[in-house]
Amino acid sequence: MLKPGESPKFHKVWRGPFLVTSKSDDGLLCKLRHCSTGKEPRAALHANRLKLFQDDRDSIFLCHSIKPKEVIVSHSSPSSDTTTVTDDTRYPIERLLNHKKISNKDYYLVKWEDSSGSQSCELVENISQYAIEQYIIERREKAKRRRKRRV
Repeated sequence: MLKPGESPKFHKVWRGPFLVTSKSDDGLLCKLRHCSTGKEPRAALHANRLKLFQDDRDSIFLCHSIKPKEVIVSHSSPSSDTTTVTDDTRYPIERLLNHKKISNKDYYLVKWEDSSGSQSCELVENISQYAIEQYIIERREKAKRRRKRRV
């Protein structure tokens, strides 16, 4: 439904979700299949035109009997031996770098205090309140410095 004064030319309705069935060798063109109807569009789409599906993917897979490919993630340390990371392992947070909200859930970009200085996106539940408060204080100080420079 368009509001008065809006042009349908600039109001494209998002149709989806789609499942990526194949990619070109360079990874830029994707062949898709509609999850509800199972139909494939005539032409391949460029990867920049795709929108990430943020809702529960398992419900889509179960509803349409789609079996996703298994993804094997291996965690390796900078040294030659491979280590596995368990859920019980905790590393101290060096600092929070950024934050964003996806599907009404807050995520923070965390820089860990390990030898490699790795970064990862974590849910707000996995981060201490102290680290979040320090991040907010740091952001306010940066904003104050920016305001002082402008004046």
